[in-house]
Parts: sequence; C-alpha cells; structure tokens
Amino acid sequence: MTLADARAALPTKSIRQQFGETILDLAGERDDFVVLTADLMYATGIDRFGAAYPGRMFNLGIAEQNMTGVAAGLALSGKLPLISGYAVFTALRAVEQAKLDVAYNGVKVILAGQSAGLSYGVGGPTHQSCEDVAIMRSIPGMIVLVPSDAVEVDACLRAAMRHPAAAPIYIRLGRGAEWTFNAPGRPFEIGRSVRLREGDDLTLVANGSMVVEAVLASDALRSMGVAARVLNLHTVKPLDVAALEVAARQTRAMIVVEEHSVIGGLGAAVLEALAEVPHGPVRRIGIADSFPPIGPPHDLRASLGLSAENIVAQALDLLRRT
Repeated sequence: MTLADARAALPTKSIRQQFGETILDLAGERDDFVVLTADLMYATGIDRFGAAYPGRMFNLGIAEQNMTGVAAGLALSGKLPLISGYAVFTALRAVEQAKLDVAYNGVKVILAGQSAGLSYGVGGPTHQSCEDVAIMRSIPGMIVLVPSDAVEVDACLRAAMRHPAAAPIYIRLGRGAEWTFNAPGRPFEIGRSVRLREGDDLTLVANGSMVVEAVLASDALRSMGVAARVLNLHTVKPLDVAALEVAARQTRAMIVVEEHSVIGGLGAAVLEALAEVPHGPVRRIGIADSFPPIGPPHDLRASLGLSAENIVAQALDLLRRT
C-alpha cells in the first residue's frame, strides 16, 4: 500500500464541525461558560451553541481586539470565556489584548485560533497563520495547545475547560476535513506528550495536522527496516521536556514536523529544550521564511514538503548522514 492509499483509507471529519459539537456539549457542564465571536458564528461552527444558549454567546462584530478585552472583563467577573475566531486575528490582530488584558491579569480565557496554518489556504496570506504559535508561546503564562484531529480537538477542549490554573489557553485549530486516526477516549493531558509509535532509530516529533503524516511515515519506514518513534507534542507550552530528553538519549536523530514557520514554532521549542542535553542531529520540516502560495490546504502541504512522503525521504537522508 502506498502512502497515498494509507492516507486515503483513513476517515475524515471537519475540525470546525467537531469544535461546534464539543462546545455545545460542554455548555451543559458549566453555567458560567460563555462564548465570544467576531461575527464568525457560522464560519467557526458555533451557530448551534448560539441558538441553544443565546444569553451566553456574545457577537462583538469584526472587532477582535475589543472582543479579547471583553473576554478578559468577563473572566474577571467570574465567567469562563472562550473566544472563537480565526487564528490569524486571534493571535496577531489582538495580540496586545491577549498579552495585557488577559495574560497580564492572570485570568483564564480560552482563545480558539481556528483556520490556523494552511487550513484556510485559499484565503492567502491574510488568512494563513504561520506565526501564531511563535507569538502566543512567547506571552508569559500562556498555555499553547495544538490538537491533531477531530478526536483530539474534542479531548483538548474538554481538558482546557477543566484545567484548574488561572491562565490563558491558546488552542490552535484547523478548519475543514482532516484525517482522523486517534482512538476515541485517548487521554489528553496538558503538558504531556503522547507516544504513538515505538522506535530506537530516530524520533519523529509533530503536532496538529502533521501528526498523522508522522504516523504514516513511521509505518512506511518500519517496512524499510527503520524504527521511528512518534511523539505527538500537542502541548507546545508547557513542553514535555522529559519525553524529549528520553528520545534524545534513546534515538540517533530527531525530525520535528509542523504546519507553522520554522522560526519560533514547535521545532524551535524542541531545540530550546534540548540545548543543554546531549543529542543527535535535529532536522526541522516546516514552512520556510516566506509567504506560502494560495491554494487548497492538502495541496499546499504536499507542495511545501509537509507530507509523510517527504518525512520518509528526510529520515532516510538524515540517518545516512548520522
């Protein structure tokens, strides 16, 4: 079976649809849970929540900065607010409010950055967000989560809501249909990675949409006699440093794959964590220091090397050089 066949055999589900379903379900758990949107009820999948709980959804119009400030005020008033917006606006346009109104005040606001990375590829550079993880993880106290498929989106949102710390949480989300590979009920613990494949030759580290590509690459490499460990680092901050240190000791090399700029994202976080730990070579696969082209998400990812096929090629090359 080719990698394309293995990928096509997986079921898919819309991330936006899963987000809306989970938010609606979580509303029954806490009466203080409220949702804010910047005129994106339908585009982010929260229209059903608004219809069921009209008194708990606030549409601030196309004014993300104001929306973030209002969310901070609601948190200070005893509510648990969730911001539902596009990542490019939540993390870039309203970054000052995320830093000062939310993080500086030490309040819990869940900032859902949807349509992140290349998932809104047809929107071009105004709607592609390849810098959001770098920005949000640099804000003091900000927790940064990047779930990998619809199953993990559900678990991630539940973990974020139940997290006891008075700290803001940024959740990086996709948009349309993504391949589903996680088993229902898989635990999601903030700050702890998930080992999806075993291996002692090299470690593949990924999050978000790239986790399934890392898993497919590991399976293909195993058929070639290469045992590749796969770590799903769904939490970029706080990072599971212990798992990375173990992988650095036990495997010869490491590849980090992310649908984000190679500057300041997951790969940078991994290298920071390993800076004072003996380790083999670390290669990063991500988006170069340039604006990606415009096009459908899966086509863009393939053209930029964000695929299992390229991971396999890079892994074989890295091991030959090691």
